[in-house]
Amino acid sequence: MMSLAADIGGTYSRLAWFGEGFSGHATEQVFSNREFAALEDVIEAGRQALGDASAAIADMVLALPGPVHRDPVELTNINWRLRRDGLCERFDTQRLTLVNDFQAAALGAINEPYEDLKVLNPATPDEGPVVVAGAGTGLGMAWLAQRDQPGLPHATEGGHIDFAPLDARQLALHQELAERYGHVSYERVLSGDGLVDTYRHIGGAGAAAASPAAIAGRARAGDRHAGDAIALFVAVFAAYAGNLALAFNPLGGIYLCGGLTAHLAEWFDPTSFALDYARKGRMADVVRRVPVYLVQRQGTGLAGVVHIARAQRLSRWA
Repeated sequence: MMSLAADIGGTYSRLAWFGEGFSGHATEQVFSNREFAALEDVIEAGRQALGDASAAIADMVLALPGPVHRDPVELTNINWRLRRDGLCERFDTQRLTLVNDFQAAALGAINEPYEDLKVLNPATPDEGPVVVAGAGTGLGMAWLAQRDQPGLPHATEGGHIDFAPLDARQLALHQELAERYGHVSYERVLSGDGLVDTYRHIGGAGAAAASPAAIAGRARAGDRHAGDAIALFVAVFAAYAGNLALAFNPLGGIYLCGGLTAHLAEWFDPTSFALDYARKGRMADVVRRVPVYLVQRQGTGLAGVVHIARAQRLSRWA
């Protein structure tokens, strides 16, 4: 028998396989979701790649995008759904735990070594809430009352807060997105599709890009429109982080993570970020007291799922 911890995103699925229980080193795998019709097929591919296609998966902890309290679970940003009983029956699973993907990402982010973080607002952390926001296929957000609180972080849909443009260029982007989508949330900008839309908005009809990776590549090659799109993305993210600072007073810190965030880390200049972050009028000094960190590596969600699985195995959490 074996155990599985997996972080299922809108674009990629990251799997960590263990022997029975969640001790020792894991064998990690990454799969592109577009190659599979269902989550079960991803797990099956992972099991086959290990060379034991019939082995039971006794313990399974899955971090899934979207609400996980319903059955079947319908995943956000990908056309997959799963039933708990069907999953357990197919893989002979005795213990199945489903959590929101951003609960896992939050745990991975706050446990990232300090020396591996990029400090965007260098305030001194204090006792108090911690907030984690991550841009990838979508925009996730979760919070903890204290860094060492027992149990899982609180997942929210804070990425769908109304986008509030702060200047003429952001207002123009908002107007175009509103014409296309109606409601414009921060996720419409701070996501993979959002970066593509921003690039097309800035560059016009000739600025066709299939992916955020293509935009980043063009920016590195000197494409002005691509560079401007990323700069606008960073400015909006900074303002969004400032809003979170006002809403939560998270003196324990704000952590920015996610696949897209990490991919664009080189464009997060701490000086300009801190200026946009603190553009809160008479509340600027309140915001400046809250430290902001950027998680520069991929895989924080998987690290968080493994953390949950091991804590659960030790009976720390129900």
